Parts: sequence; structure tokens; C-alpha cells
Amino acid sequence: MNATDTTLAIGVMGFQLGIDRILIGIFTGLTYGLLAVGLVLVYRSSRFVNFAHGSIGAFGASVLGLLVIDWGAPYYLAFPLAIGVAALLAAGIEVGVVRRLAGRPSLIGMIATLGLSQFILIMALLINSDGVSGFTFPMPPFLPSFTIGKLPVSSAHVAMVLLAPAVLVGLSMFLRRMRQGMAIRAAADDADTAALEGIRAPRMASYAWALAGGIAALSAILVTPTTAGQSIDTLGPDLLLKGLAGAVIARMTSIPIAFGASIGIGVLEQVLLSNPDTRGLVPVVLGIVIVVALLRQPTLGRADTERGGWRRVGAPPVPAAYAAVRGIRFAPYFLVGGCATIAVALAYVVSNETASVLTTVAGFALVGLSVGLITGVAGQLSLGQFAYAGIAAAVSVHLVESWGSFVLGTIGGVLAAAVVSALVGIPALRLKGLALAVSTLAFALATTAWVLRLDIFLGDGVSPAKPTWWGYSMELARDYYLFALLMLAIGIFVSANLWRGGFGRSLQALRDNEDAARAFTVPRTLRKLQLYAVSGALAGLGGVVIGHGQTTLTVNSFPASASIDVVALTVVGGLGLVAGPMVGALIIVGLPGMVALGIPGQALLAVGWLLVVVLLPDGLGGIAMRMRDRWYDFLASRAGIDPVAARAEPDVTQRSPLQRSAALDGLFAVDTEDMDAGPDAAPLLVVNDVSRHFGGVVAVDHVDLAVRPGEIVGVIGPNGAGKTTLFEIVAGFTKPDTGSVVFAGHDMTTATPERRANEGLVRSFQDAALFPTMTVRETVMVAGERTAPSSLLAAALGTGLPERLKARRADELIDRMGLGPFAGRTISELSTGTRRVVEITCLLALEPRVLLLDEPSAGIAQNECDALGDLLLDIRRELGTAMVVIEHDLPLLARLCDRMVAMNLGRLIAEGTPDEVRTHPDVVSSYLGSDHAAIARSGPQLTSGEPLPAGTP
Repeated sequence: MNATDTTLAIGVMGFQLGIDRILIGIFTGLTYGLLAVGLVLVYRSSRFVNFAHGSIGAFGASVLGLLVIDWGAPYYLAFPLAIGVAALLAAGIEVGVVRRLAGRPSLIGMIATLGLSQFILIMALLINSDGVSGFTFPMPPFLPSFTIGKLPVSSAHVAMVLLAPAVLVGLSMFLRRMRQGMAIRAAADDADTAALEGIRAPRMASYAWALAGGIAALSAILVTPTTAGQSIDTLGPDLLLKGLAGAVIARMTSIPIAFGASIGIGVLEQVLLSNPDTRGLVPVVLGIVIVVALLRQPTLGRADTERGGWRRVGAPPVPAAYAAVRGIRFAPYFLVGGCATIAVALAYVVSNETASVLTTVAGFALVGLSVGLITGVAGQLSLGQFAYAGIAAAVSVHLVESWGSFVLGTIGGVLAAAVVSALVGIPALRLKGLALAVSTLAFALATTAWVLRLDIFLGDGVSPAKPTWWGYSMELARDYYLFALLMLAIGIFVSANLWRGGFGRSLQALRDNEDAARAFTVPRTLRKLQLYAVSGALAGLGGVVIGHGQTTLTVNSFPASASIDVVALTVVGGLGLVAGPMVGALIIVGLPGMVALGIPGQALLAVGWLLVVVLLPDGLGGIAMRMRDRWYDFLASRAGIDPVAARAEPDVTQRSPLQRSAALDGLFAVDTEDMDAGPDAAPLLVVNDVSRHFGGVVAVDHVDLAVRPGEIVGVIGPNGAGKTTLFEIVAGFTKPDTGSVVFAGHDMTTATPERRANEGLVRSFQDAALFPTMTVRETVMVAGERTAPSSLLAAALGTGLPERLKARRADELIDRMGLGPFAGRTISELSTGTRRVVEITCLLALEPRVLLLDEPSAGIAQNECDALGDLLLDIRRELGTAMVVIEHDLPLLARLCDRMVAMNLGRLIAEGTPDEVRTHPDVVSSYLGSDHAAIARSGPQLTSGEPLPAGTP
């Protein structure tokens, strides 16, 4: 090496840190920066990550390759045409797909873009099968190429340096100075406010998607000729991950930060690539960068309050009257038995080749069951399920070889997948959707590129053993298919039990409304870790089935794209149905395995499952459920039951449950110690000097509050006084900056909301939203988790006694509270007043010692407030429950509370009896201002001790 080379190549711990590596990293980082900018534009307009972003760029690159290589068009004519095609494609996706998904969870939008990604890549291959290879892809002509030391700088690198900054500057000027650009920013920031200014937010979103699509194509066109050996299959996901890292660092908002961070990503990538031992770690490192960036940000990726648009989990309920019809009662058993008989019989009539395909279908269906649990029930998106399957297969193969026991090898592989899945999911415990999807995508890419290639896993390939049944080796594919069916049956049994038991109900509650679930004692962290482990175990069982069914097992047996395929098959079959993955696997995996579809057929298949996502929210399984309902209606009518009357909604014109007298006598085991406590008793709840600041805003300022057993304390104050924030601190949802919370003699300052609720410190919420997709009965059973928590093992085995006890208790509470006619209706169907009664019923199921009620009369008709007051007083009389009540209805509060405190600007400004507080000068001033004329106009009630008008703000 000459002197010049020595200065350019600096080795540190096996990595090359010379100027050559840094320069090439900067060059590629410029294109990643453009990709990150496009992701930011899309996220700001649609609020989800477009997983088809890299594929759109790859499609644009494919168009350029077609025009230049195949058709002979001049490069600089094809260049803008290819970018324009990608821009139109992106805009078409926004109009044709994204808009149709409005009102549904953002996770569904991400799943749709996964389908689009598959379809777009297939179409790119269809129009130009080899035009995106780094060896043959055209480079920009008329630009210089040279070397720096040993670094070859091609014309594509020069184009990166020239075009990337120019595009960034031009885009920045367009968004900040041009009318159309400012309109795009305004619509992205607040669509409703922009509409008042005459800006059509949907059109602006289409423009943002078009800009992002064009930029993605520019990135792919510039980076492809610099990556020798790059293929279209890896270009889309690989580009996406590299652009996403910079975008997340920029909090999906700042274009300059995204661009600058991406340059650093490019340099980091080149450093890793310089060491042969770390080349496969690029996706892992990028995934870590993304997750760390998410965890360091206060809002992006946090568990949000997105509660609308989720589908109900499980098959639609059958009317109770149908239980008397024998044909309906036994229909599920006949259906399951018939399908099982047909599946087993196929082993004796099909060829070994077909049996091998059916085995693969069973394996994919098992992995799909894990997706159904983590996505359909829990509402999170994992793109690494097939990676866990690959790890389980590799571990199982080696354990069987070492121990000679197929049973122990299978168990070991399943446990390994469960552990890895839980470990990968740990960073996403406090995050939702975006974090888990991105971290598992990175893990899937890393598993294919590095993990499975290690000798301890698959290396260059292994030969798996076949199971032995009472001395008979299942070498033939038809014999092994029976083993696959047995494993699938076990997976279905466990999944069905988890879905319909307390474990699945807890996950659904966390999905619908995480804060309410935690307030009902659902252990968020434990349940999520259990979810990741169980879903990984199911995926691992599928991997064992697939792995041992092959003659030679290699890394190509578990490609990263298969993780997207299992999401596809689960969505096609029906995310909310246990049987969904089986239906989807037969179509997505079985059909191509038995019929040679070719690229056009694969494109049609991708379009088909995309249409299912957009047009059939319940998948093909939803169609099957509707056919089931029609058949049941037919059988019921033959038995003399009127289907219309049986399926009729309960009479909602009846009186509200609040207007019924709730007979609570004898319903609870009363804590006599709390009930007998006198005015001199030690406080049950002590809030000492708590404060909370949000930036420069003081929400709670050195507040002290004590509540004795059985006491009702009212809290009043104008909007923004800090009342709800104080509740958030006491209930554990917000950490105080200073001070402490002591409950029943125990310091609860750092305790989780779940622990506080378990101890009897329970809160309600202003909106009483509860769990929109769950029925009243299911919701009350969620609250029953405090007295009868669900065990994962018991749920998996289908142990029915705990569930029956919980259901019986819920039915008793529902009957006593007058909610019987509403028991089978979902929360989203109920009026605000009825939801409030359901919430109070749930609070009773928790058997609280202190209730924190946040505006319990909100949304309730004025003529029902007296009934609400009677109900709360009955609760105190029967349970001895102390209460802290935030309320604007001062007559109701005066009737309820023994003592009242007033807050303003985060501070307590008055404390005493209701009359003393309502007439306190500072309270009057905080409600009506300090202007004496205004106070005089308010009437004599403010100075005579009479109550303020109901609903005074």
C-alpha cells in the first residue's frame, strides 16, 4: 500500500474508517436522505408508515431500466418520465387505497401498504425482470467518474452529490414559500382548520404522496447502480429500512433533520460493510437505531388513544333463542369434525408432492395463528413472525440430532422462538404499532442476512430428521403431513382457548383502550410479554413443521418476505377469526404451490389480497360467517323461531339504567373497618405536595389532599385548573415532578396504575369510552380480573371454571344495575349515559376502597343526575367506599360530598364544607373573574350561600 492509500484506509477493530468509506457513506446517505424525506411527507399527511415507499422507488427504477436498456430511450428523457410514473403511482395509492381506509386504525393502512409493496415489486418484475440489477442498471451519462485512493467514484455518485441537496433545497422552498406547499403543510398539521381556510386536505394528501413517490424513485435510480448484486426483491424492504431510520430520528416531522440523519446512516452502513463479520448486521443496527429513537421521543410511537375502527374479535354471536335448535347447537361440531375428517383423508389420496404442499400450508397456517393473536386480537403489527419460525426450525433440527428425541427437539425449538420473540418485543412494551412493526422488520431482514447463516443455526444447510411414530419413521411426505395436521390441531386448540378466555379479553381491552384496561387492573407489561412469547411459540411450532418437512433446510427456506406473506394470509382469511389463517394459507400458499401461476398470476394474487384488506374488513372469513348466519336463520325458521325477532336489538326506548333502583344489598363483602371510620380516622389516601409541569406550563402546583375512609370529597375548578392532571397523578398515569402519593399506609408514588387499582385505588374517565368492540358483559368481566386474574396456562388449556365464575359474577352485577337488556351489546352502541352506568358497574366489580370519579355526570341528561347521586350514595353505604369527585354540576356535588376543595391554575385555593368553598372569594373570582360588576350581575346566589347553577363552567 502506498502512502496515499495509507492515509485513506484507517483500520479500527476490523473496521475501515478511512476517507474512502466516509465518502461512499455520504454519497449513499444522500439518497437515503431523499427516501426519508418522502417517508416524512407521507407520515405527516396520513399518520402511518408507508411500507410500499421503497417499492414505489424500485418501480420507478424499473421503469427507467425498461426505457433506457430495453427501449433505447435517452437517459435524461427517461429520468423524469420514470420519476413522474412513480409520483402518479403514489398519488393513485393515496386516492384508491388510503382514502378508502379512513376511519380505520392506522395499522390497517400499514398492512395495506404491505400488500401494495408486494404487488408493486411483482409489477416491476413483470415489466422489467432484470432492469434493476446493480450490474446492468444504467448510470447517468455525461457526468465524470474518477477514483480517490482505491475508491471508485462513479457518475451515479456524482449525481447523488449534485441532485440530493438540490432536491432538498427545492422541496424546502416549495413547502415554505409556495402557496401549494404551504397548503400541504397546513393540511398535514390540522386538516379541520385547513378546511376552514378553503384547503382541501384530501387533495393535499395526494400531492404529498406524489412528491414522496417521485423522491423515492429518484433515490432508487441513484442508489441502484452503486449496489452490485442488488435485486428488486430486496431493493424495496432494504431501501425502506434505511430511509425509515433517518425519518424516525427526525420524529417523522423535520425534513432537514431526516436528511442529515440519513447521511449518518449511510456512513454507519459503510463502516459495518467494511468488516466481513458485521455485513449482515446492518438491519440489526438500523433496527436498534430506530427503536432507540422512538423510545427517546415523547409522543411518536407511544401507545396512543386510537380507539376507533377496530373490528370485533371472534365470530358474531348467535341469538340466544337459537340454542334450542338442535341443528344449530351441533353445527359447529359437525363442521369441525367434517373438516378434520377431510384433512386426514387427504393423506391417503393425494400424491407425496401435493402432501408436501399441504404440509407447508399447515406450517404457514400455524405462523398465521401467531399473527392473528398479535394483530387481530392485540392490535399490533409484527413483521418478524417467520424469522421466529426459522430460528425454531434450526434449534429443533440441532436438538433432535443431539438428543435423539423429536419431542424434546420440538419443545426446544418452540421455547427458543418464544424467548427470542419476547426479547425482540421488549423495546415495544411502551410503544404501539410503529415500533413493533419496524423492529420486527429489521429482525426479519437480519435473520435472513446473518442469523440463520451462522453455523449454530443453518449455516450452508442442514438435513432435518423426520418424526417417528411408535417406531415408524414418517419419511414419506404423506405420512409427515399427518404429523403437520396434529401440530396444526394443537395450535388451533391453544389459539381458540386464548382468544375466547380472559387472556384474549385482556389483550383486546388493551388494544381498544389501554388506559381504561390498566385502570381495571389488566397488567399491561406482563400481558404484552406473554403475548410476544405465545405468538413466537406458535410461529415456532409452524417453523418446526416446515423445517422438518424438507429434505435440506437452508436460509432460503425462511425468507424475510414470508413474514409479509403470513400477514397477508391472516388478513385474507379474517384477522378476527381463529380459522382465518387456515383459509388464507390455502389461498396464498396452497394455490401457488399446486398451480404454476407465473408472475402475472402472482400479481393477481397480490391484488386480490389487497382488495380484501380494502373492501372486506372481516376478510373471506367474514363472508363465511354471513353464510353461517343465513343457514342458522333457515334452521331457526324451520323450528318455528322468527329470525327477525330473535336478532332484533333490545328496546332502547326503555328507561335508562340510571332511572332504575339498583339493589346492591348483600352483593359485596363489606369492609366494616372502612365503614365504621369516624371523622378522626387516619386518612386512607394522602396526596402530599405533588407538582407536575409540562414544559413551561404548571398543571399541578404543590397540592395537598387527604381523604378519610368512607368520605366523599368534591373537587371543583374552571377548565384548565389541573383537576384531571391531579387525578392522573393519584391514579398513576402521570408521574409527579415533586411530592408523594400514599394509599392505605403504602407509598404509591412510583406504583403502576395496575398496582394501585389492585390495592383498591380506582379511577374513572371523563368520556367513559371503555372498550368499544367489547360487549357489556365482556367489559364487566375485564374488571373482574382484579378478583379473579386470568392465568396464561389455564387460558391456553381451556380451563373453564375460572371463566364461569367470572361470568356469573358479571351477570349478577349487570342484573343488579339494570343492564340486562344491554348485556350483549357492544360499548360503541350505547348512549353516553348507559356507558356511564356500565363504567360504574365495572368499578363495583373492582370492589374499590377509594374511587376517583372524573365528571361522572358528563353526557348524562339533567333529569338523571338525581338517580346518579342516589347510586353513588348507595355505593358508599354498601361498600364504605371513599370517593374523590371532579364535577361541574355543583348541586349534585353539594348533595354528595362531605367536603369540597377548589383548584385554579394548578393550586388548591379553597377547602371546607360545600357552602364554605362555593362562597369563597377566590372561588367566585376563578369562576367569574375579579370584575365586581360581573360578580354583581351574576345574582345574589354567589353571596348568599346558594348553589351555583348546574353546569357552571
